[in-house]
Formats: sequence, C-alpha cells, structure tokens
Amino acid sequence: MLKFVSNGLRMARVFQAVAVFLVLSTAAYADCASLQKGKEIFAATFADTTGGWPSDPDASVGTTGLTLKLYTPNSSWVYLNNAFNATDGDYCVEGIVPASPAANNLAYIGLAFLAKDAKTFDVFQVDSSGSIQLYRKVSGNWALINGSLARPSLVLKPGSAVTLRAVVKGSLVTVSANGVDLLKTRLQVPDGPLQFGVYVQTDNNVAKPGVGFQFSKFRVTEGE
Repeated sequence: MLKFVSNGLRMARVFQAVAVFLVLSTAAYADCASLQKGKEIFAATFADTTGGWPSDPDASVGTTGLTLKLYTPNSSWVYLNNAFNATDGDYCVEGIVPASPAANNLAYIGLAFLAKDAKTFDVFQVDSSGSIQLYRKVSGNWALINGSLARPSLVLKPGSAVTLRAVVKGSLVTVSANGVDLLKTRLQVPDGPLQFGVYVQTDNNVAKPGVGFQFSKFRVTEGE
C-alpha cells in the first residue's frame, strides 16, 4: 500500500496572498483531451476497477470518478497506477479543488509523475487556498521548485474543477493549470520504469471520517 504519513519536512510553505483587487480576467477550465498532444498511452475515467489502480478501502471508483479519503494517522497519499509506465509524455488529471477541513489546515490535490516509488516522485499540486506548487521528493526528502506558481488569471476555489498537466521531454518539464502554462524547468529523471498517479494531502491529521478528494479523469499521451 502506497499510503504514507507526511514526514514534516514540508512545513515550510509558500502561501498565496489573498487578492483584494478586481481580477480583470480568469482562465477558463479546459479538459485533458483538448490540451494534450500525441498518441494516447493511458486513459481512465475511474468508472470501474479495470484501470490498474491499487485496491484500497479508502479509494473508491464509480460514475463520479475516483474518491480518496485521508484521516488519522495519514496526512498524505501518493496513489500510483500499477499497470502502466511512462517517462517522456504528456500527463494530465482532472479533479476538484478540495476544501480545507479547518482554517489552519490546507488540503491539496496533485498530479504525480516520474515516480520511482512512494518516496521518489514529482508532484504538481493545488491547495484549498488556490496556491499552486511543483514539488520534488527524492528518497523521502521534499524540495519546492520555484515557489508559488499562482497567477491572477487562475482563480481556483474549493469546489471548482481544475486540470493539472505536466509535459515531460527529456529532463525538461512544463506544468500548466487549466491550460495556462506556469513553469518550464529541468528535473533529474530517475532510472528505470516510472509510474504516475495522483497525490492528496492535508497539512495536519484529520479525524475519521476524514477528508474526501475527487478526481474525474486521468490521461497520458506521448506528447509532441
């Protein structure tokens, strides 16, 4: 089982300032299929259990998609597909921005990719405040890449749909949210067959029944 408890090394966070001025334009929601390039490698709507995702009592699939639940003692979970692998490619997930379980406890959903295992992977994520980050985890140690990636044109609120995308070509990674490119950066790619999946987290533990996180689609293509 790939669930794990946050090790406390991510406590230093970059929080998005609350905007007090009028936002003149916002980015429209765009789905994975309209954004991605190249031949399809993998696609899932989470309608059933045939997608190669691990069985877990806190993971459920159906007509509403994938729901992951987090509660004490777990405050984070990388949920990796066990049936498909990819390295270079165009990775994309559609989900719902989660609500915070408490005022001082942000919740996060993310796109996990270039995953060697539950201790080494990259994650492009959004939290319940609307802040967006790219993190890298290597042998259990977290590193924030380039600070907060939020933009005034991206208004992401709890309950709103969000599309998170990462395009990997060699060591160059380009991440975007709702079709808005946010960062191009080079990252070291682990050796061997690599997995992909989704990531969920809360800053602090939440008592049962916990927090539910929703995803509706996951798709990987070869890219350009």
